[in-house]
Amino acid sequence: MAGVGILSNLKLFPERRFDADFSLIFWLAGLWFYLKCFLYFCYLYMLGLDPTPYSTAVKFEIFYFAVALIPAFLLGVAFWNEKATAVVLGIVYLVIDTPILGFHVLRMADEGYLDSGLTQFFEIGSLAMNVIVLGWLIGSRSAPKSNIDTSKKPKRH
Repeated sequence: MAGVGILSNLKLFPERRFDADFSLIFWLAGLWFYLKCFLYFCYLYMLGLDPTPYSTAVKFEIFYFAVALIPAFLLGVAFWNEKATAVVLGIVYLVIDTPILGFHVLRMADEGYLDSGLTQFFEIGSLAMNVIVLGWLIGSRSAPKSNIDTSKKPKRH
């Protein structure tokens, strides 16, 4: 029953995310993981339209996107609820996800599915957003954390 209490504190779209002091990194990452969940759902739908029998690559992508959309959704919730562990989990997720998404985009290009400008925008754009959010999350982890008031530092003579 302890797990129910933890889940009751989480909100899908908390009002706090509109506060001026809400972390922009958490806001962007939360939005990206929500969109990624929806995007992977769309990928599953589109992959299902491929003619059967499916190639090994398509079977792997169907399995991967079906599994990966669940942690993407949970990470979106975690980021928008300002859970500190979301940063590390988001980095791990994106380190695994970005190469797989890159192979997906390359396969789509190789098979001629990137002929449409809109498809190129979504496919290459999602890969670019993965890299941007990954870089931003890594940068937020490596940035020095300092709350020291500089006016109270001793002066050197």
